[in-house]
Amino acid sequence: MLRLATNKGFMISNINNYNANYGGGEVNVLISLSKFGIDTKMIAKVSNNDIGEGIINYLNSHRVNTSQVQKGEERMGIYFLEVGSGNRASKVIYDRANSAFSNMKVTDLDIEKALEDVDLFHFSGITLALSKELRELTMNILKHCKKNNILVSYDSNYRAKLWTIEEARQATLEILPFVNILSAGILDAENILKMNCEYEDKYEKLSHYYNEINKTYPNINHMFSSIRTIQSVSVNTLQCNYYTEGKLYTSKEYIIDDIVDRVGGGDALTAGILYSILNNKEAEYLVEFATASSVLKYSIYGDANLVNVDDVENLMQYGAGKIAR
Repeated sequence: MLRLATNKGFMISNINNYNANYGGGEVNVLISLSKFGIDTKMIAKVSNNDIGEGIINYLNSHRVNTSQVQKGEERMGIYFLEVGSGNRASKVIYDRANSAFSNMKVTDLDIEKALEDVDLFHFSGITLALSKELRELTMNILKHCKKNNILVSYDSNYRAKLWTIEEARQATLEILPFVNILSAGILDAENILKMNCEYEDKYEKLSHYYNEINKTYPNINHMFSSIRTIQSVSVNTLQCNYYTEGKLYTSKEYIIDDIVDRVGGGDALTAGILYSILNNKEAEYLVEFATASSVLKYSIYGDANLVNVDDVENLMQYGAGKIAR
């Protein structure tokens, strides 16, 4: 997508210039994984014009393989970001209807060729929300992944501005039997999967929900989410939770002050999880690496996390001054 963002202190309703760059959930994850030394490939469709070419150049500049990025006559999707300040939260306005990617169809992709030599396929609920055609294409990809033992990672990433809870629920129930790695939190469990429990403690509640999801879908053997508290737009705390083999692991809680850009923090967390799984890291390392990766993203302008493994591990080892508990 094309991102158009205000400067801090300005509102969309009262501005005449924007800062432009590119972004999007799956793109952010791929770029971060590329920075961690993982070979990545994007499946997408962009506009057949200079903006589409700019996006391809952007991906290539970050070592993301674009051989499966198609071109179409439709426009690029756009999102407008009003950067918050103090107690005024950031605001996002989507302009994605009838974009090139939302119109991508099954016939646009040779799935077998696109997933050749692929170990893991990652996608999000935002992709499912965009169109019926994309949901059909995604289901075909998931069936191919299951048949060929390709890991599947899914980030629920619900966006109320794109679809309803009921639409998200129906799509989620359809894809979960094919998922191995799930990013979903307490609100996803309660609002999308209609789960409930008597626990009040957030960690007990999350552990219970993950246990129940694993019972229903034993194919999902990795689950994770973050807990973020907002003191102001510039100061947050962040902590990650990771569930596997019946146990919930929790990371240290970081204080993130002087936030430069919050967009992409969740994608940076996901990339940290996927990097650790692909490299067979222990659960204790995984949960700390993912959290530190996300924390560092908050210091970087734009959607993508541009740090490497050494940067993350240095924060894990020496970042005691930023740790709340």
